[in-house]
Amino acid sequence: MSSQAEAAEPKSSVSLGMFGMILVLVAIGAFFVALAVAYAFAIHDRPGQPNVHLSDWFWISTALIVASSITLQWARRALRLAHLDAYRKELWLTLGLGVAFLITQILGCMDLARQGVYIVGNPRGSMYFMFSGVHGAHLLGGLGGLYWLGRRAQTLTDGEEQPLRRHRAAARNTAAYWHFMGVLWVGLLALLVAWQ
Repeated sequence: MSSQAEAAEPKSSVSLGMFGMILVLVAIGAFFVALAVAYAFAIHDRPGQPNVHLSDWFWISTALIVASSITLQWARRALRLAHLDAYRKELWLTLGLGVAFLITQILGCMDLARQGVYIVGNPRGSMYFMFSGVHGAHLLGGLGGLYWLGRRAQTLTDGEEQPLRRHRAAARNTAAYWHFMGVLWVGLLALLVAWQ
């Protein structure tokens, strides 16, 4: 069964769904590049602004999103092999880690506010809120996709190859989005550390 399951997921061709996902990711990436450039100019034009201490919650959230990418890959491997119980468990674990990521991002922003850092007044401070908030809003789309996969996975059975094939394609597209959000956050964190 595993060889049939692995053959069911095409590896060389790009489906229409994946092509659409690539376009979405390019647009999101371009948006964040523009945002980073705008903040670079704002910081350069206003020298002497106080530095901002990066909350430990942002480091914890980074570990959570990296862990969620790992569990999502475990889930996809289980799906490829048609180990549906393992797939469902890993998928729900990924969703839980994603929710925990968002919670720690909120806690990080609350910690910044306790330090007296707000969205207005200091470009270095507002950058934390903007990057975290806009990234979190985009991540909600990924959480929605994971939840949808989880709900659909409840109806999957081992012998139905056509629904499994469609589900694998949806999981591949959702994983591309989720991993991109993880890489994007790591890049944003690197900018925040560099601009501290």
